[in-house]
Amino acid sequence: MASAVTPDHLLALVFVAGGVGMLGLYLDTAWHRTFGRDTFWSLPHLLMYGSGMAVYASTLGGIAIATRLGPGGFGGPVLSPLGLRLPLGFTLAFAGTLVMMTAMPVDAWFHWMYGTDVLVWSWPHMQLLLGAGLTDCGILLAVAAQRGRGWFGRPRVRPVAATLVIVDLLQRVHYGLAHYTQVPETRTVDFYPMLVALSVPALLVTAARSIGPWAPVAAASLFFGIQVGVDLTLYLIDFVRYTLTPVFALPALLVSALYAIAARAGHRAVIAIVAGSLFSVAFVAIECVWMARVIARPWAEAAVTAALPVTIGIGALSGWVGWVVGGLVRFVAHDGSAAVGFDDRRPARAAALFAGALILAGALATYRPQRFGPPMTTTEMRLEPVESFVAREAIFWEAVILDSWPLADRIQAYSEGIIEPFPLPIGPAWCAETPARLEAELPGVRFGLAINEERVDLAHYRIVRLPMRDGRHCGWLGIAAAFVRSSRNRFVYEVEHAARRSVVEMTVVFKDP
Repeated sequence: MASAVTPDHLLALVFVAGGVGMLGLYLDTAWHRTFGRDTFWSLPHLLMYGSGMAVYASTLGGIAIATRLGPGGFGGPVLSPLGLRLPLGFTLAFAGTLVMMTAMPVDAWFHWMYGTDVLVWSWPHMQLLLGAGLTDCGILLAVAAQRGRGWFGRPRVRPVAATLVIVDLLQRVHYGLAHYTQVPETRTVDFYPMLVALSVPALLVTAARSIGPWAPVAAASLFFGIQVGVDLTLYLIDFVRYTLTPVFALPALLVSALYAIAARAGHRAVIAIVAGSLFSVAFVAIECVWMARVIARPWAEAAVTAALPVTIGIGALSGWVGWVVGGLVRFVAHDGSAAVGFDDRRPARAAALFAGALILAGALATYRPQRFGPPMTTTEMRLEPVESFVAREAIFWEAVILDSWPLADRIQAYSEGIIEPFPLPIGPAWCAETPARLEAELPGVRFGLAINEERVDLAHYRIVRLPMRDGRHCGWLGIAAAFVRSSRNRFVYEVEHAARRSVVEMTVVFKDP
């Protein structure tokens, strides 16, 4: 008995959901940086988790149809444990959605415990990213398995669908670069290129090996087009925007050119290794020019020279992993013919296990535990007056956005952020509903501040008036720290007005980028 629902229908739902999820993921960080706080039920979260649920339903439906009615409509390997019929691609994608879904309660708990998502690199976000990447890999295999079957198996459709999966994976990498894509001044000469070299060459080589030589530049160019579209959208709705760099399409062009020149020799592992190395060198060169000419914060030549061999080595290994993954995709597309994906001398299983070990090692290599120094002194912070700033960048922003401020007598707050090369506003604020009311109330407001039990003389700092997105108008004391370092600190603010006195005790954590 044939099912009215086919793999084509299920994959179509996955691709629509993937587009919605991509929008939600991009909107999420912009939402955090624009509004400063959210709840679990924010629009970006609903888009992301809603798309995840749709993919979950689609992949589970594929498993159910294959088990109940037989796997005849599904190409590629079908596993058969405990009487089930598990199409490999749909099953891997289903496992990825389970990882994503378990991130939902973790994310809700995280918001309940800590409130604002200050950093992209929070555990629930990384769990979501891991699950999404696993899901994408499963969908890539599912699309490959449909070769010669149904609509997604058509010669002109299947490469486009596979390229879109690579685009989505590139977006996951871009999202994972976190503050490096939001504040380019924080880009480091070693860790930032390493993150890119760990991931992007593997994706581009996978595309070249499983789709075609020009797939890397096609996927990277399409992704850049999406970046431009997102940037324009965020501009129109007045949200904080990302930078348009890094542009993966430029070094991806070299990868595509290499595979086009290699032609039939492109199936060799050495080409993948060279492609990964070539990408890494080109990426570092482009970023060096960008940091020097556009950002005006050039990387030190000695630091670039010291970090480059590691980046190239990681890029080479990443390219080899892409060679393995691309071979597995070809393996699935050709109904399990190992000779299509790998040389006879390189068993597919051994290559996959070693690639998995490299992926795990690469993930562990990204772990950089923060090493906090002692709490800072006000002298070390080099406090200085500031005439203007963005309100959401201020330390006291974490208090202003709380519903309990300034009504509660004592408030506990938490601020955590990546160190940026700009003066950091640390002054308290007073807010009112209208500019006129703010001007009427400010003369009666008294501010106090102690940093790590050291009182700060605030008498010489002027009020900076800034409107808020929620309609309030706030007067901020214009004092900033010209220097901060990795440390945990305790800020105690005192805000007095009329007969009311509010004390905000805030833990302030500065983290290295």
